[in-house]
Amino acid sequence: MKVGVKIFSGGAKEQTIDVREGSTYEGLLESLGINPEIVIVFRNGIPVPLDDNVGPDNIEILRVVTGG
Repeated sequence: MKVGVKIFSGGAKEQTIDVREGSTYEGLLESLGINPEIVIVFRNGIPVPLDDNVGPDNIEILRVVTGG
């Protein structure tokens, strides 16, 4: 299935990728080379757990910045 992905990390980058049925968001991040511990994944503007299966919706990946 094709999924639209928008990555926000110091700018915005959009791409469409093929994802196997039953893939999780964590697996998707790994295939993109993104550390799942430093981002939040949104589907339709709502945060999703990384162990949920990827759906046909467009997703957004937002890098989280922390520090003191």
